[in-house]
Amino acid sequence: TAGVACLAGSTAMAGTMGAHMTASIGGADMPVVITLLNSYSGYALCAEGFLLGNDLLTGVGALIGSSGAILSYIMCKAMNRSLTNVILGGYGTSVKKTGSAEQLTHQEIDVSGTVEALTTAKKVIIVPGYGLAVAGAQYAIAELVKTLSDKGVEVKFGIHPVAGRM
Repeated sequence: TAGVACLAGSTAMAGTMGAHMTASIGGADMPVVITLLNSYSGYALCAEGFLLGNDLLTGVGALIGSSGAILSYIMCKAMNRSLTNVILGGYGTSVKKTGSAEQLTHQEIDVSGTVEALTTAKKVIIVPGYGLAVAGAQYAIAELVKTLSDKGVEVKFGIHPVAGRM
């Protein structure tokens, strides 16, 4: 039927568009692209609801699509970049090599060096991430915060403007 053909066509277009858009994305831009693709899946669900005459699919798809678009916009604002710059930023750029690059030195630190750096600091900002949650290290962080606070170190928590929203 015509509805199935339209659904297959939109699926093929969505797959091609997704592959094309993500080809040049990497690093810190990837969470924005993930939320944008999530938004596209909502719009596709909304279109499917229109094709099948299902009001529930249409409403849920519109909700998913708009929330993904809003989150993408918020994340782009947090990075001080436009959505167009995030999506098209990698196309047509080439890496220019200069004659001499600044050579930086790598300094390793061990556990005792970390302890010394933390206890001698006046302020410490902890930005917890997904790995901390997966490792179940919340209690260890709470103990670290208590120990540092008892030593007079001001401890604050930060939220990454992009990754913290995922």
